[in-house]
Amino acid sequence: MGAMTEAQLRALVTVADAGGFAQAARRLHMSQPGVSRAVRALEVELGGDLFVRAHGVAAPTTLGERVLARARAILSEAEAIRQERDEANGLPSGHIRLGSMPSVSLAILPTLLARLERRHPALSVTLLDGHDDELVSWLRMGTVDLAVVAGDHDGLALQPLVTDELLAVVPAGHRLASRAAVRMRDLAEEPFILTRAGCERLVLATLAAHGVTPNVSHEVSEASAILAMVGEQLGVSVIPALAAPSPPPTVALRSLTPRAERRLSLAVAPNHVPSPAVRAFLAEAAGAIDSSGGS
Repeated sequence: MGAMTEAQLRALVTVADAGGFAQAARRLHMSQPGVSRAVRALEVELGGDLFVRAHGVAAPTTLGERVLARARAILSEAEAIRQERDEANGLPSGHIRLGSMPSVSLAILPTLLARLERRHPALSVTLLDGHDDELVSWLRMGTVDLAVVAGDHDGLALQPLVTDELLAVVPAGHRLASRAAVRMRDLAEEPFILTRAGCERLVLATLAAHGVTPNVSHEVSEASAILAMVGEQLGVSVIPALAAPSPPPTVALRSLTPRAERRLSLAVAPNHVPSPAVRAFLAEAAGAIDSSGGS
């Protein structure tokens, strides 16, 4: 048996993340045959196929899924070792895979990433957008090093990031638009457009806690589509404030009464020792909150 290499493991993980060998070759700046040879060498050593290949798409086999989890952990630890070396030499470096929700990526992260780049120019960040359930899954699988998540999750180490208000969205000419705040029970009387962007459970639970079962007429995953549909008077909705930083004039955003919020935190995977790069990111995020007085 040969000794598997870090390059082979990186090829394996990249094929899985990219969904195919050609895509992985582009990401790795390698030839496609080179990527194929690296993965094939692992398959020979391990005595089984790691991917099912069909029509240019590569999907992990059962063995592949199990090996991928180990490979991600090994690559993460190898990177962390290099980062420890650089930190000891006074030059924090490394790469961070950060998972986030689209609304947070748009509203909060640019300022935080710019602050990180100014203070730690040798650090780099790859941003992966997903919904809350995806982000938690990515953390547990090691696909990302840390992620922005809403609420509490068993086993995840959480660092508070920001509090985001849930807002009622109503047509600009609607009777509820004339109010400073909208009572939750008033929403039960209207067709309701439910977000499917990851916080639908929070929205439904918030309404249910006040005895409201919305009359769901549409389910939509994009905040921009929800705003457009409300603007066309197809219903009302509840979405996080960060998802609607510049609402169109056809809609009105109003606080709910009682007030409702979602708590956003930076999360690290369970039983995972943060690398120096991740520690630097968490420190910058904490510093940004302290300098702004919190949220």
